[in-house]
Amino acid sequence: MPFLRFDPAEIFSVLAFLIFGPVSAVIAATVHWIFLSLTSTGSTGPLGPAVKFGSVLSMLFGLWLGSKIYQHLVGGYRHVSVALSSMFGFAVATRVSLLLVVNYFVFTYLGPVIFNIQYIEFSQKTLQTTLGLQFADPWQVVMAMLLWTSVFNALHVAFSVIIPYMIFTPLSLKVPEIASGHPWISRLTSK
Repeated sequence: MPFLRFDPAEIFSVLAFLIFGPVSAVIAATVHWIFLSLTSTGSTGPLGPAVKFGSVLSMLFGLWLGSKIYQHLVGGYRHVSVALSSMFGFAVATRVSLLLVVNYFVFTYLGPVIFNIQYIEFSQKTLQTTLGLQFADPWQVVMAMLLWTSVFNALHVAFSVIIPYMIFTPLSLKVPEIASGHPWISRLTSK
């Protein structure tokens, strides 16, 4: 799907989440959305930036939810890898499930009716030429689109969470202010 692109800007929202917490992450995501909305020159108008904002917020909500469930269920065992696994799992689940619903409405109603974007026809041609897939009716195209966008969203969570964690760990060792300032994620592993 040519309209699906990995966006490295999400890394900063997750990095803000790990260091400063959910509020800072939402602020970073909101600034990114405003920037995208003001600079968007594509044919989707405000639709593309809005869906991107929703996907980032759903991922951040999943990270937060995973951290809360981890804190509630962990008991005396506290380890950062378990916390991150919980957060990552919920981030994937919330982003994929929420965007499944959002994308259904974007592909079937918002895109074609309000924004005059023919996602189904465009995607059918793309899937036929690139993968050789044939479809009997438009609903099969919609199901294929939802499947591919769900896989993309799951992969994007991995991209958006693993890279910031890989940046955060050495950064917290090199910059004493981060380590001594008690990064938000350290609250999950301290007793």
